[in-house]
Amino acid sequence: MEDKRYLKLGNKLAYGSGDMATNFFYGVVTSFMLIYLTDTIGLNAGVVGTLMAVSRVLDGITDVLFGSLIDRTKSRLGKARPWMLWTILPIAACEVLLFSMPSIGTTLQYVYFFVIFTIVNDFFFTANNVAYSTLSALMTPNKNERVQLGVFRFVFTTTATMVVSALTLRMVAGFGGGVKGWRMTALVYAGLFIIIQLICIFGTKEVTHQGEEENIGEGGKKSLFGNLKAVFSNPYFIMQLLLGTFYNVLNNITVAVGAFYMIHKLGNPDLLGTFQLTQVFPLIIGLVITPLLVKRWGMYKVNLISMIISSMACIPFAIAGMNGAVGIMLVFSAIRWLGSAPQIANSNALIAEVADYSYNRDGLRVEGSIFSCSSMGTKIGQGLGTAAAGWLLAAAHYDGTLAVQTPQAISMISFIYAVIPMIITIVMTVILYFYKVEKANEELRRKAQA
Repeated sequence: MEDKRYLKLGNKLAYGSGDMATNFFYGVVTSFMLIYLTDTIGLNAGVVGTLMAVSRVLDGITDVLFGSLIDRTKSRLGKARPWMLWTILPIAACEVLLFSMPSIGTTLQYVYFFVIFTIVNDFFFTANNVAYSTLSALMTPNKNERVQLGVFRFVFTTTATMVVSALTLRMVAGFGGGVKGWRMTALVYAGLFIIIQLICIFGTKEVTHQGEEENIGEGGKKSLFGNLKAVFSNPYFIMQLLLGTFYNVLNNITVAVGAFYMIHKLGNPDLLGTFQLTQVFPLIIGLVITPLLVKRWGMYKVNLISMIISSMACIPFAIAGMNGAVGIMLVFSAIRWLGSAPQIANSNALIAEVADYSYNRDGLRVEGSIFSCSSMGTKIGQGLGTAAAGWLLAAAHYDGTLAVQTPQAISMISFIYAVIPMIITIVMTVILYFYKVEKANEELRRKAQA
């Protein structure tokens, strides 16, 4: 399986495009929902953050449910792709609704946001995204091809992120600003989401490999309890859960406050796109060379060394960020993201290795459950990141209706954007030191062959 190739270039491109589609929904919501609700609608950042956090807790529960359902699914399209297909239109509709806040009382506006946000994230997007992540393991059992899928995925992700960061505020202004501007912008992104998701679904295929037809452990039954027991007794799953949670707290807390930092600390919202370029291009370079590095040294060494580099770059970035030294920030932002690239590119391949560990150890094929529970960490991290940004802004008495913020609020914005990434990156590096799942799988395979 390690030598046989299952994928053509078109399959890899189609799979990668799926995460571009995702970011035309989720990237927009994550990056701009908070500033839309505070500065355009006038809602309280702390209340919005709390509602997001509550929704994310529920989201973690539905992740597990959909993962188990995917493991049981049989259809002409396979296990994962049917779930992607039927959720496309509901997700697109909810994206437009989120940015179409009606002129009702403040309390009802909070209710409106929470209901739509929870429906789309906890059900439709969860089903879609868990299926998409699981698809990478179902398309090929070849480790190198899985790494390549991760590269294609995140090249498309960073491209979409750059587009969203650079164009969204300009599109809103171009459509007339206010609620109307945000609604029209959401319509454009929703249309792109639909088209590109269809390309991903019909440009990929799932393959059957050893152990897919039935699970051998726990009496040979695919029970939800048996799947969860295998997942949570897997030590490398726990590491992946923590890694995914911390990464998404880091990413979402800084993304959520990025526009705030550019507007209120640096006084230039256009710098959001400039900073995004220092993320995108180093990431693309790192993503392109990652398969070559992994093929020579393995995921463990590549991930650990690159994250050490990223952690070191975060220190001068934090110091410069607190003082608004844009030039220094741009340089070390580029180094930081170059160092982060291998861990990002290898994430799906690592999760697939975690699923293989459950099969090698317990005889259970639980890709859907492994990816869904890992997605649970992602969603918790995303919710905590965005919510923490709202809580910290509220604690510093940020007021979106003010043209000029207080020094206390600006200092908090700088701390969130510049210092918190340094702390979290160091924690992630420590976790990666113990994440030796490749070696564990090799030892289990040797024992099985002996």
